Amino acid sequence: MGLSRKLGIAIVCGIPAIVGSGLFWALSEKWILVFGYLSLLGIMLLVFMFTPQRMFSQSQIWEPALGQIKDLGPKLKKLFSGA
Repeated sequence: MGLSRKLGIAIVCGIPAIVGSGLFWALSEKWILVFGYLSLLGIMLLVFMFTPQRMFSQSQIWEPALGQIKDLGPKLKKLFSGA
């Protein structure tokens, strides 16, 4: 993933940080909850930016529910590949 894409993802993650922080503060008026929320968001952002392949893989996309739904994976693959 390129640097420009990583910066774009970081900027887009700023929206839930601002809105969510305001929401947590308005509902609880406790800074510890606001900082906990921001820490959780920051950790998720770092994991996604540096190891996105661990969060999503082709097998999770093409074989939903780890193979519990029969024949849906090949049908989706055929549908989205245009074959």
